[in-house]
Amino acid sequence: MMNNKLGKILLALALGVFVLSAWQIQAGDGKAQGQKHPEVDYSISCTECHEEVTPEIVAEWKSSKHGMMNFGCYMCHGDGQVEFKAKPDTEGCLSCHTGSPVDASKGGNLQCFTCHQGHTLKFHQ
Repeated sequence: MMNNKLGKILLALALGVFVLSAWQIQAGDGKAQGQKHPEVDYSISCTECHEEVTPEIVAEWKSSKHGMMNFGCYMCHGDGQVEFKAKPDTEGCLSCHTGSPVDASKGGNLQCFTCHQGHTLKFHQ
């Protein structure tokens, strides 16, 4: 009888750990989702590497308002070591653009990139 109770308790604890882990993944923790920048030489800049790896994205960024102001990649994507977001979320945008008007006529669950293209930051896709 005692072993049966202990087994049920252990099963309940294991189930709790599983549910908590699943909740963390759903909560949007970049590390829980497995977002990790590939291992690179962090002594060079993002643009120096990405000019070779993804030149079209660097060109888009350079011609955007953020690029012209030299607003660094890490501001949206994280530093690549501790924090990394391959696809930044609206939260990052709002840290600078809190007073920006939003046209909610498109409806639905609006995110910044619903209307703005990521690196070019052009309006209304």
